[in-house]
Amino acid sequence: MSERVSTLSIDSAIRIAKIIATAPVARMPMITQLFHQASVDLEGLEELMENSTLTSQNLLIDTDEFVRELTEGRELTARGYLFTPNEFNRFCLDRNLQPRLVKRHLYAKDYIEATKESDGKLTYSVSVWIDGISQRRVVVKPL
Repeated sequence: MSERVSTLSIDSAIRIAKIIATAPVARMPMITQLFHQASVDLEGLEELMENSTLTSQNLLIDTDEFVRELTEGRELTARGYLFTPNEFNRFCLDRNLQPRLVKRHLYAKDYIEATKESDGKLTYSVSVWIDGISQRRVVVKPL
């Protein structure tokens, strides 16, 4: 099946730019997902979001404390603490933190696992088998 490629009008491109420029950082994952579903390629936007919101990472002052709070009351599995991507993202957004930045920060400090896609991009979730079904999970290693 071939992908349909179309060109946006200048008006549409300006509207998209306005949406992105005025959107709160916490809503960017939802906005990018919406554009992705509409087959609008916003190549480089994720990296731009990461670089333009690096100050959000400063809010994650005490990494150990963050991980303790994240894993508190969770069951430790043989692999670590398992979170659905939505659970992890919600936890971060509730603290005004950009989930992807937090994942990148935690991965750099060896707190979470990641997988490398064929294009070399890191995905901060892994496939795990739960009740005989392969599911994506963010795996947080125990402290």
